[in-house]
Amino acid sequence: MKTIKQALKDEIGYPIGDGFIENKLIARSLDGDSAISASVINSKEFLGACADCLFALVEAPNFSESDISISLADRNLILKKANYLYRTIGEEEKTLDEPMVYVGPPPGTYVSH
Repeated sequence: MKTIKQALKDEIGYPIGDGFIENKLIARSLDGDSAISASVINSKEFLGACADCLFALVEAPNFSESDISISLADRNLILKKANYLYRTIGEEEKTLDEPMVYVGPPPGTYVSH
C-alpha cells in the first residue's frame, strides 16, 4: 500500500524533508499516512500540495544532495510545472521576487545637501 506522503514524494522527484512534506499535506487537509487512490492523486488538495513542494524547491538555496542539484534552468522548469498545477486547481500563479540593487543611500534615507 502506497501512502499519500509517498506518492507526493514520488511526484516531486527531488529530495525534500519529510517534515516539510507533512506540513504541506496538513495545510491541504490531507493525511499523509492514508492510502493513495486515483481520486486523491487527482484532487485539488494533492495537486496543491505537489505545487507547494515544487515551488519550495524553486525558492530553496542552491544545494547538491545525493548527486542531485537544481540548476537555474531546472528551477525555471519546476516553476512552470508548479504554476501549471496552481492554474489547474484555480489558484494564483507564484512568482519569484527579483533582487533589488540600490545605488546610493537606502530607500527612505534622508540625505541633506
